[in-house]
Amino acid sequence: MRELQTVIQISAPIDRVWRILTDFEHWKDWNPMVNHASGSATVRSKLNITMRGPNSQDAMQYQPTVLEVNPPKSLRWRATMMSGFMFTNDRVLELKEKNGGTEFINKEEFSGLMVPLFWNKMNQFVVPMLEKMNKALKDKVEAQS
Repeated sequence: MRELQTVIQISAPIDRVWRILTDFEHWKDWNPMVNHASGSATVRSKLNITMRGPNSQDAMQYQPTVLEVNPPKSLRWRATMMSGFMFTNDRVLELKEKNGGTEFINKEEFSGLMVPLFWNKMNQFVVPMLEKMNKALKDKVEAQS
């Protein structure tokens, strides 16, 4: 397994961050990486996510399965391409109370035979995408203070 991770401090209570983070229907309103998201933060549910491409057009669509939900601390979902042994991507969103606010850890975990083939590209593009989402979440949550 290979992992990419970003972290940001948000000046807001953990419950407020969790509420916005798990309101998938409104991701398109604040998340610069997503044109559409829907689903429920419940174990075994399917999410529907459409990424935002160039010129804000719809890009890749995927339907990950929610694996773990521990409100208001963590959420994990998994997407597979082809079959699990070829490429699996887990998204892990963690929240920790820290310094009177919330530390948000945004991770992507990759496994499968195809990961080494695409690792350099993933390493180059995934971290900036996660950082953009982190900043947008911070801005959204802190604007509600």
